[in-house]
Amino acid sequence: MKKRFFAVTAVVLLFTAGGFLFWFLTGGFWARPVTGQISDEAYREGRKTFYRREEYRPWDRGVLSGLPEQDVNMGFDIRSYDVSGFDLQDKGDILSTVTFDTDTVWPEKLPEGFLPDQILETGKDPGLGIRALHEQGITGKGVSIAIVDQALNLEHTEYADNLMSYELLHCCDDGAQMHGSAVTSIAVGKSCGVAPDADVYYIASTFGRYGAGGMKINLRYMADSIDRILEINTYLPEEKKIRVISISRGFRSEKGSDAVRAAIERAKDAGVFVVTTSTEDNYGFALMGLGKELMTDPSDISSYGPGHFWSDSFYGGYTSDAAHMLLVPMDGRTYASWNDTAGYEFSASGGLSWSVPWMAGLYALCLQTDEDLTPEVFIQKAFETGTVKTVEYQGRTYELGTIIDPAALIEELK
Repeated sequence: MKKRFFAVTAVVLLFTAGGFLFWFLTGGFWARPVTGQISDEAYREGRKTFYRREEYRPWDRGVLSGLPEQDVNMGFDIRSYDVSGFDLQDKGDILSTVTFDTDTVWPEKLPEGFLPDQILETGKDPGLGIRALHEQGITGKGVSIAIVDQALNLEHTEYADNLMSYELLHCCDDGAQMHGSAVTSIAVGKSCGVAPDADVYYIASTFGRYGAGGMKINLRYMADSIDRILEINTYLPEEKKIRVISISRGFRSEKGSDAVRAAIERAKDAGVFVVTTSTEDNYGFALMGLGKELMTDPSDISSYGPGHFWSDSFYGGYTSDAAHMLLVPMDGRTYASWNDTAGYEFSASGGLSWSVPWMAGLYALCLQTDEDLTPEVFIQKAFETGTVKTVEYQGRTYELGTIIDPAALIEELK
């Protein structure tokens, strides 16, 4: 998998002749994008306002008849399946990349030391000492984050109190999606978020258009979302202004990518940090994600190595300049489910989609410490206070890059 990880997976739509005819005659009704904005008065008055509340429903996938193949993004995906009829005692290899949720029904026979409840609970810890900062009162309180992602279940207890607004900008989703709840809870979740007291302004968007040939990417919509957030900022009082935007998407040469780069530059001029999976384009560093095993301590730096999705290329001669890489937790994360108000999912193998909101949350913690902080100073201090770690693999030593040290970074900013 390439470094520019695109975790918001484009779903390929297959049409029968009759289905295509229906789609054509109705003008693509079910895929028609929706844009719905909130009045500037609501923002000025500080009222919580949601353009609409997305539908969500329980996701019962029933009894699993055969073990699934490992998916490139979700690993061994048994979310909401009943797998109680299987003997998984000798399946430790596939369970090392498992994705499950609180509705997964497990068998009695599991590998020794594989404890789903403990794995789920351990995965809620944001890692690298973030919870110790929370105990000191550094929780992102008073800081505003914007998130641009898929349609969101607004009701989940992890983040419902944090949400200030919910808009749609060219959104094709007809209900809540998994990705939105995941990234929001990683950023601000009460039990699994980096900045559990930060406010969130959310825009649901689709970075392209569905049609007969599938998804056609147009990152102009991503640029439009950034500009909309900057517009919202003009309505907010100074103490409420959005200071960081989390967008779990990268860009290279796709349609609209230059528009995104330009929009990020406008955000920089306005003092807003835009975190994407292509930070090198506008900020001069590469954001990368750390991997860890299922039950190792998330706050122990020795638990971490390269993330699962890029470990093979790393050990095979990864050519990126480690001196310009900032690494944050990615794998082994628990996050809010999208299909109810209190459930959770765990993903052993994450993607950079999980690292982006983590970084945005950390920036919120730093802004609580130093309200005059700029992205440039944050990046500089993150490198200066981080840990350059070496890892051993098959008798060789590799330099992994700079792992962010949140406690040291916060101390430097005080």
